[in-house]
Amino acid sequence: MSPQDVIIDMKGITKRYGFGDTESYALRDFDLTVKRGEFIMIMGPSGCGKTTLLNIIGLLDKPSLGAYFLNGKEVGRMTEQRKAKVRAKKIGVIFQDFNLISHLSVLDNVVLPMTYAGFTKTHRELQADKVLEKFHLQEKEYYMPYQLSGGQQQRVAIARSLVTNPEIILADEPTGNLDSRSSRIVMEELKEIHSEGNTIIMVTHNPALTVYATRVINMLDGQIDTDIKTVEDDDLPQPVKIHFRQRNVLKEVKEALSGKGEEKEEKK
Repeated sequence: MSPQDVIIDMKGITKRYGFGDTESYALRDFDLTVKRGEFIMIMGPSGCGKTTLLNIIGLLDKPSLGAYFLNGKEVGRMTEQRKAKVRAKKIGVIFQDFNLISHLSVLDNVVLPMTYAGFTKTHRELQADKVLEKFHLQEKEYYMPYQLSGGQQQRVAIARSLVTNPEIILADEPTGNLDSRSSRIVMEELKEIHSEGNTIIMVTHNPALTVYATRVINMLDGQIDTDIKTVEDDDLPQPVKIHFRQRNVLKEVKEALSGKGEEKEEKK
């Protein structure tokens, strides 16, 4: 495994809560290396540290001890402002309970990460349109979350996690609140996303879903109990060159601002 293939490298990560008699550990001397293009499923009993691990990877929490390297850069040396920028642009998060903002439309929910990442309004809406179209949700752009089924809400949450073209997608029980049919649709969409070379780390309690994974990690008491690869590193999907997609969007933005887009429509 070459150094440039490693996207996450965690060494001796410990997360401690409380002091003295109330001291407890969510993670204890935890090591993890993740290669680009892996689809990792993390399993284990409640309280074993799965969600804490996702929160640390997603820069939503920080360890008590240990070192976390993201794309070769030590996260512990980043300022909070820098971590916020990295989180907004490089990491997409899918939650079990969708976490859609109830008073915002589907479109406004999807563009939120791009707002935090500093993209222009025109760029945000064009990119959101493309992502929603991919998930067959474009006709529901102006629906409110309560007007959607659970499966549709989760697909909106996935679209939101992808809108900035993140390098890493973290999913915390994304099918936990869905029926079997909606779960299968969501997993097939995640499978397609992974086939494009995206790195996915997913927490689940459902062993049936491990068929989608390239690697299955079982955790116990804040440590890795078993770690099984089902796909060799050389067979992992290669990341799509994201900048081509971004370049097309930027071109559309420039055309929209200059009026060239309207000229093309008139010529047609």
